Amino acid sequence: MQVFEQFRRHLAEPGVGAEVLALDIARIGQHDLDGAIYLGEIDRLAEVVDRHLSPEAQGFAAASQFLEIITHDLGFHGNRTDYYDPRNSMLDQVLHRRTGLPIMLCLLCIAIGQRVDRQIEGMGFPHHFMARYTDAAGAWLLDPFYNAVVETEHAEVYLARIVGRPIQLGPHFFQPVGAMELAARILNNLRAAYMSHPDAERLRHVLTFQTILAPDQPQFWRERAVLSFHMQEWEEAAHDLRHYFFLLGALPFLFPEDVRAYYDLPELAPDDQNLLNMHHHIRTLLDRIN
Repeated sequence: MQVFEQFRRHLAEPGVGAEVLALDIARIGQHDLDGAIYLGEIDRLAEVVDRHLSPEAQGFAAASQFLEIITHDLGFHGNRTDYYDPRNSMLDQVLHRRTGLPIMLCLLCIAIGQRVDRQIEGMGFPHHFMARYTDAAGAWLLDPFYNAVVETEHAEVYLARIVGRPIQLGPHFFQPVGAMELAARILNNLRAAYMSHPDAERLRHVLTFQTILAPDQPQFWRERAVLSFHMQEWEEAAHDLRHYFFLLGALPFLFPEDVRAYYDLPELAPDDQNLLNMHHHIRTLLDRIN
């Protein structure tokens, strides 16, 4: 599909914005989505933010003012009533409905911040995504989902209160999350969403995006193979199973028995043995059809 090729092209562009990749992903919900329209909408939102920002404000006051404009003036808020609604992870829908998951609201803060010359970065904390606002006076955490500005040294206490258990943050949690990792997290959320709101075809599109973004990760090929099998898409399932076993270094298991005998192969795990049986079943079906 053209949408997947466009995603590949954007991934290869140096410095591609997370909002561009997010709009590619949003085409899972609407194949003919015009990304330029929504990039223009983000530009217009940034103009509103820029008009309302005080150039004199710095530090906590500036971070609070920025978040207040996003959540109050522009009306963006977290969707707490139906967290796993797939629309919460579709950037076009987040812009239209003014609600979404923490990562999508933070993505908007990042994209708008870039357009108004404010340093805002994504922070992938355990169980909750936030943004970091930095200026000459220091750094503060923005939580547009719960409409809060948090001192960085209070991050553990704040997160523990949200998730209901102690949280320890090593230094790596304060490393900014780049555009590709943001895209990976959005896709993970959509995968969970389409399991909660079953839609096999769109789930398969999510998995296709994941195989493009992380082609060396066997689990995405395995999951797409199993899904295609249940959808009776035999050729697609067989292709993905072959690639899965290739990534495992176990491709000879799929060879004819007389050829397989030339290889010193380890014992397969039970789940992989089931996949091997699935591949044999598909080959039998395809041989009958052809």
